[in-house]
Amino acid sequence: MTIACLHTAASNIAIFDDAAHSLGMSNGALSHIVMPHLLAEAELTGAMTASQQQKLEQLLRSLTPWFDAILITCSTLGPVADGFCVEGHDCPVYRTDRMLADEVHRLPGKSLVLCAAESTLAATRALFCPATLPVEQHPVVQLIPGAWAAFKAGHQDAYLQMIAQAVADGKQQGADHVALAQVSMAAASRLCSADSQPLTSPQLALKVVHKFS
Repeated sequence: MTIACLHTAASNIAIFDDAAHSLGMSNGALSHIVMPHLLAEAELTGAMTASQQQKLEQLLRSLTPWFDAILITCSTLGPVADGFCVEGHDCPVYRTDRMLADEVHRLPGKSLVLCAAESTLAATRALFCPATLPVEQHPVVQLIPGAWAAFKAGHQDAYLQMIAQAVADGKQQGADHVALAQVSMAAASRLCSADSQPLTSPQLALKVVHKFS
């Protein structure tokens, strides 16, 4: 099985390769496609526009003949996967944050969902707090101020430290579970204590894809 991972940050390659290795997946099982301009365009407009979504759908159609599954790893672009299909090609397109949301919805107790990039907030809230879910079961979706600026400036250590601190603060304030909405945030888990490990999407997404393959 060959899985295409569509990223908007090159740093996500190592995160997914590590997740694949931990699951015992073969070398070459993942193919990485990095297109940072897709996120940059969405950030300029505040979220994905209809035109941007159409362009991404065209890209996905061109990829489906070559892969067994496609993972959109960017939370801002993820909504394009909802309802996407191409007749004649058996290549499902998944959004990694949906696997994470499904896991959060299964867990009892209070959940906190952390975001780093402001452009992901609308898509993340729509995913984690759907109208079909009772309001009392909605997790809190929270932006980590300054985190994305640190990431874009190349200050990776500061970025991960800010996320780890937000996880610790969330647990201290009563969250039973803390989820990191963006793939780029996953590496912060190694800075969190054993009893404060956040939920992350890379390994979870790869497990789900294999389950349905």
